[in-house]
Amino acid sequence: MLKYALLGLLAEKSRHGYDLKQAFERLMKGTWRLNIGQVYSTLARLERDGLVRAEIVLQDLLPNRKVYTLTDAGREVLEAWLHEPVEPAGRMRVDFFLKLLVARRAGLADPCPLLWRQREAFLQALGELTPLLTADDEELRLLAEGLQLHLEADLGWLDRCEETFCNTRNMPER
Repeated sequence: MLKYALLGLLAEKSRHGYDLKQAFERLMKGTWRLNIGQVYSTLARLERDGLVRAEIVLQDLLPNRKVYTLTDAGREVLEAWLHEPVEPAGRMRVDFFLKLLVARRAGLADPCPLLWRQREAFLQALGELTPLLTADDEELRLLAEGLQLHLEADLGWLDRCEETFCNTRNMPER
């Protein structure tokens, strides 16, 4: 996903790594922070694959800067990605469900506390979205609303998992 975001930002204009980090975080309205090392390792792969080209820009008082430009091949890959549908957001459920099954079958952990901790994490994330749902920025509001709907659906799914894996007399009060 980051690969395509960087390609998209380079489609706007050539940029250096730190500028890409900042542009990405602005694009995502501060909801997704990047590690600069992640940006540079992704850029290295994109350059290796011929999707971006780097040029060293000499600077007088600062270290030389590597500026990246989207190549024609990079534009083709970006355009192909933009026209593909996104996979349904089921990965968390699969990862977490695997954790539940392993905990239950291996006898290494009670699935109920795992479910409760996951519920707490979702509720905390919902709480963090609250101020974003009334933001003046329409794009930020839409992003927050989408995240809210996903979290609410995930909480409903956790209810079903609790019904299956947990004895109601062992449930903490909500």
